[in-house]
Formats: sequence, structure tokens, C-alpha cells
Amino acid sequence: MSQRYEYSLALRIHHPSLNPRDISRALGMRPGVSWHVGEPRVSPDGAPLPGVRRDTYWSKTLTPGGIRVPRGTLAEAKVSALMKLLRGKATFLSRLRRTGGRVEIWISSYSTHNYSFVLPPALVTSISKLGCEFIVDIYPYRQRWGA
Repeated sequence: MSQRYEYSLALRIHHPSLNPRDISRALGMRPGVSWHVGEPRVSPDGAPLPGVRRDTYWSKTLTPGGIRVPRGTLAEAKVSALMKLLRGKATFLSRLRRTGGRVEIWISSYSTHNYSFVLPPALVTSISKLGCEFIVDIYPYRQRWGA
């Protein structure tokens, strides 16, 4: 089936206290965006905002610039590749969840045409086994995908 959509895939982690550097070390990846609980809040351009961060956040966009399908790879294939990578980090992810954290597999997508994401049972099972949330964020207009 020919799909006509654009998407961006990200891994996002929230935790009540873990240091983002520890998340990076455990995953072997650097985040695009991160902060530690208690840090002062700032806007995306660095301007100070009232208050402090209420939790730790770590985010890595895995498709910098977004991917246009069919030129690129279907989102399902990218999610499958991510799950293979995360299977090797299952102990860390389990500990993260046990201590109040959550892991999100986040797809942001856009199209002016009808399209679908088809997740085979094995992929759904792997997402579930690792305790990840699967989020599809759909936009009715083109996006400038973050890094």
C-alpha cells in the first residue's frame, strides 16, 4: 500500500527524579531536549519562566527533519527498529518504570490524504513488554520537525 504522509519519531522519557545524564548513559544516546527536576523553567528560546521543572524529561528525535513517505521508510519500520534497540535496555526501562518513570514512543504525523499506521502483533507486543506508551500525534498542516 502506498502511503502519503510525513512523520517524525521520538523517544521521550519522564521521571520524578532521575538525572538526564543517567538516562543518556543507559540508552547510549544524547537527547535533543532534556531537563532535570528542580531546574528553573525556560522557554524554547531560553527566556526565564516562572517556577521550576516538576520532573525530569529526556527526548530524542530519531528522524531529524522528519521523513516524507514513501521516499523514506514507513513509520512502522522505524518503530520496529527502535524497539529492537530498546530490547537491549529492558532492565533499565523496567527500573525506570518501577521508580515512577514512563517511556513514550511518539509519532507526530501530517498528511492531506487518508493514511494509516499498521502495527503487526509482534510490534505491539514488544511495545507492551517494554512498558512503553505509543502516542500518535496527528497534525492537519505541515510541521517543522525538531532535532
